[in-house]
Amino acid sequence: MYKTFGPLHIALCPPEFDQLQRAMQGSAADATHIIQRYVSAGLQARGHTLTFLAQRNLEEIICTRDIANVRLGPQSWSASRWFVVAEKTAWRFQRWLGAPYLNVFSNYRLYDIGLQCLPGHDLVYERNTLYRDGIARACQRLKLPYVLYIEADDILEHDIMGKPITGLLRWRARQTAQYNLNAADCVITVSEPTRLHLITHWRVPPEKILVFPNAVDVALFHPDEAVRQRVRANLGIADAPLILFVGNFYEWHDVSTLLKAFAVTVAVHPAARCVLVGDGAKRRAMEQLAAELGISNAVTFTGLLPHAEVAHMAAAADIAVVPYPVLQQELWLSPLKLYEYMASGAAIVASSLGQIAQVIEDGRNGLLTPPEDISAMARALCRLIDDRMLRLRLANRAREDAVQKHSWEHYLSRLENVFLAVLHSQPVGSL
Repeated sequence: MYKTFGPLHIALCPPEFDQLQRAMQGSAADATHIIQRYVSAGLQARGHTLTFLAQRNLEEIICTRDIANVRLGPQSWSASRWFVVAEKTAWRFQRWLGAPYLNVFSNYRLYDIGLQCLPGHDLVYERNTLYRDGIARACQRLKLPYVLYIEADDILEHDIMGKPITGLLRWRARQTAQYNLNAADCVITVSEPTRLHLITHWRVPPEKILVFPNAVDVALFHPDEAVRQRVRANLGIADAPLILFVGNFYEWHDVSTLLKAFAVTVAVHPAARCVLVGDGAKRRAMEQLAAELGISNAVTFTGLLPHAEVAHMAAAADIAVVPYPVLQQELWLSPLKLYEYMASGAAIVASSLGQIAQVIEDGRNGLLTPPEDISAMARALCRLIDDRMLRLRLANRAREDAVQKHSWEHYLSRLENVFLAVLHSQPVGSL
């Protein structure tokens, strides 16, 4: 009999246990892990009991209710001698053939541990990851409700990054992803473009997909004059106009347009400064671009910062930028930083793309510019520097929207409603 109210016993299955453990301890800087932390901590704070079931590596799988007290999941047949011998023999044969490791035996091990760990749970909530279907298979065997969270199509993401998954690995990635999608009672994703991609490319029934845009901790990210002054003093910029970017330096973050627009801006406003928080494959190239543009003395690359320090940077900024280029295919685009900027009291300049253009209304809670349009972005930056009242009006409205529509409290309340609907085999499409 499913529960009608009260706390649930939920198995939460992230991609990697160690990453989740670090996130829960507050040391995560990557948005994916920050999101997992807020969901995990938020569900626990609401009284739900969580079991964390996740791989530490190909052989070690953790099953624990206490994130600090690591326990290996119990095994039955996957711990037998015949299984170990079969796994080693298969891997030797694959290497002899020149075939990649396909995660078949590691998924069997995860399936076995799932069969031991999952009985007694009300529901399983998994963040999809490449080459893994052991948890979904265990849920099917146990007839447990299974909710799948997909932040992005990982195969497509590798294609766009210029590191495509090929051959047998691509076949295996597609096979496991398709199994998970078929097995899921509900698929949660972050944006409408991702929902449409799941429908058209993966043939997922529309009625079982829900869009959950990312959210913000409105208590951590908020205007704070004391923090603003302290950060600015540490940066040595006093009351100079401060423009902020937070994000990883990948193909879908158009930092080059931002730097070129800032070069135009700083020629008009020589005191202006730009701080870029994050790291990634293109950071070195962006540092070189800043040098070529002659703006290195006005630009600071901080590298990765703890999440709390990102909140301090956002509170210190006058303007925060969300720059995205035109991509060959519209992606997920539910940037965590967008919502964090909104809550922080900075005026936002954002590329008019996808979900961003649905959240930011030009002239109401931010300014939108065409993607890759250097002149338009420079005009928006200069306009906000010149017009303090406009900055404050846009920032205040963005803060109101963040609190009323995009807080983690709203997110978690909706997630609980989804869980209850799945438990009762009710339709989720309208939630």
